[in-house]
Amino acid sequence: MKLQVRRLAGSAALLALAGALLVGCGGSDSTSPTTTEAETTAGGGGGAEAVEIKMGEFYFDPSEASAPAGNTTIEAPNDGAVEHELVLFKTDKDPADLPTEANGEVNEEKLDKEAEEAGEIADVEPGATKSESFKLTPGKYVMFCNLPGHYAAGMYGTVTVK
Repeated sequence: MKLQVRRLAGSAALLALAGALLVGCGGSDSTSPTTTEAETTAGGGGGAEAVEIKMGEFYFDPSEASAPAGNTTIEAPNDGAVEHELVLFKTDKDPADLPTEANGEVNEEKLDKEAEEAGEIADVEPGATKSESFKLTPGKYVMFCNLPGHYAAGMYGTVTVK
């Protein structure tokens, strides 16, 4: 009797595993967005444009980026060996001439009085990629990494939105 119960339990487990594998191998459901679609529409409602800006020691690539107005997703892969971030402000200021603290970091509070903060992609670990959706209006933006020493090392650039 115990042997039959074990066989039944084993057969049920095999059937459950086979069913799970079949479900996992099934075709896509056309009503569910793919990961890419979900990422590009995050925070915006319509299909957002995607722009890639790579980060490393101590640069953005491209350092002079362009992006379309409207809902735009910025993808920020960190190709460097240390953590980085991408902070974005709308301003006509030269990115090399932003207000700084005594320690060399950008004084974001003071800059916020002179410019409009668009947002940031924070804490991107080495080898990782993070993305954020921004609602961008036409104009010039500065981007910078405000982790200790990064701005002072020249990690800044511009984004022109048309």
